[in-house]
Amino acid sequence: MLILGINTVADACEAALVRDGSVIAELSEPMQQGHDARLAPVVEKLMRESGVVFTALDRIAIVVGPGSFTGVRVGVAFARGLALSLDKPAVGVTSLEALDGLPQQGRVLALLPAKRRPPERTWWGQLIVAGRGAGESFEAGPADLQSLAAGVDLVCGGLDGLPDLGRAAIAATPKAKAAALFA
Repeated sequence: MLILGINTVADACEAALVRDGSVIAELSEPMQQGHDARLAPVVEKLMRESGVVFTALDRIAIVVGPGSFTGVRVGVAFARGLALSLDKPAVGVTSLEALDGLPQQGRVLALLPAKRRPPERTWWGQLIVAGRGAGESFEAGPADLQSLAAGVDLVCGGLDGLPDLGRAAIAATPKAKAAALFA
C-alpha cells in the first residue's frame, strides 16, 4: 500500500510517502505561517523527486490536530480535494497519533503543549494503546496530567515545560511520515 502523509499543524509543511510500512521519501519546510502557499508545491516536489505518480497512491493520511487551526484547515482541505480528484480515501490522524517515534506497545500518554491559557499552561493529550488512539484527544492541566499518567507505561510528545509525571518520557513531534505509517 502506498500512502501520502501530510502534516500542516505545526511549524513545518511536510509530506511523506510510505510504501508497505517503509518511508520511501519525505520533505519538510520549516515555517510558522504560509502553509496554504507551500503545501501544493511541497507535495508536488515530493512526488516528482520520488518518481511516484499521484494515481499510484492508495490512500492519503492527513494530520487533523490538535494544532494550528489554520494549518489544520489548509491540510484537510488539500487532502480532501486530492482524495476526491483521485477517488482515493483520505484518513485523518491526530497530531498525537502522528508523533514520530511513538511506541507501538503498551499504554502511552501522548502529550503536546497547548496554548498558554491563564492561569496555567495546558497540554493536548490522548491515550495510545498498542500504537493506536484509544479515545478522543483532550486538553488537560498539570493537576489532571498527574492522574492520567498514573495508568500508563510511558509519556511521549512535547515535554518542554511538562511537570514531572513520575513516568519515563520521550520527546517527539508530529510528522507526516508518522501519519502515513499510522494510517
